[in-house]
Amino acid sequence: MPSDLTSQFLVQIISTKDNIRSKNLNSKLAEMGLGFAISPGVVPNEMDFQAGLMHSASISKLLCQRNMSLGEVGCAIAHKNAMTNFLNSDHKFGIIFEDDAEIIEDFDFDVVIKLLDSNVPKTIALGWIPGFAIAKDPMDPLSEEPIELITSPTCAFAYAINRSAARLMVDSQEKIIDVADWPIYTLNKVKFYSIHPNSPWVTANHDPKFSIIGVRSTPIRSNTRSVLVSRIRLVRSVFTLLLLSITNQINASPKQIIHRLLVRDLLYRYGTSQVSVDTTGNNVIPLPSKFRRLLDLLKLT
Repeated sequence: MPSDLTSQFLVQIISTKDNIRSKNLNSKLAEMGLGFAISPGVVPNEMDFQAGLMHSASISKLLCQRNMSLGEVGCAIAHKNAMTNFLNSDHKFGIIFEDDAEIIEDFDFDVVIKLLDSNVPKTIALGWIPGFAIAKDPMDPLSEEPIELITSPTCAFAYAINRSAARLMVDSQEKIIDVADWPIYTLNKVKFYSIHPNSPWVTANHDPKFSIIGVRSTPIRSNTRSVLVSRIRLVRSVFTLLLLSITNQINASPKQIIHRLLVRDLLYRYGTSQVSVDTTGNNVIPLPSKFRRLLDLLKLT
């Protein structure tokens, strides 16, 4: 293990509470020889939120297919603030935790440094929820090497990041337009990795009662009509966003829009179909050939 970890890594814990909610984050970081700083969480003012001073309600609704909550906007701002802190420091690499993260494996910092020491924007997911992430390329099941992912894993509760990736995220938008769990302007620009095919280093408690964000509003489509309406809305959103992209009214490319609204959802549904609802394990799933052909056709790989 490198002896100068603290000089190389700025470790931050995003927390809106006086006490960190994690049971072991403080102690495990100390065991690994890492100091950390608290990056204050953000609880937006309700009036500012309703007035759209911090986020674009119209664009975020097109991207998320629902209204973003006040907690989601605050979370996105908090992650952006933590990345700004990292860029304003002298550290080469950053590690960002939400304060409900729990470390379950010791970190191999040699692997992290080797991967992040690049001018290419890179982010390493130290854990992922739900229990899957999807690999970009065919996998060697016996390999212990980090795996590049085809898209960002859901839930940005623990990740390592280099300066190029942080700069891209901080500079991409003035207002929040997407959730913190890897917004649209990272897609096809930031390389995402999982640290291991089936053994993440970090987990988190995402019980809505425990989470600052709480329950995310996802409508339940119970009949054919509601499914049809949602698909029509999705198609309209795609074309609206493509028009905004072509006319430079949104800082996202057509490829990123297709990836965010269509591809990522397809991959998420495929992933959930491969993971038992009762499992507590975490796995990286190979990309199916049918999706690879689709991505090649759309030039998204």
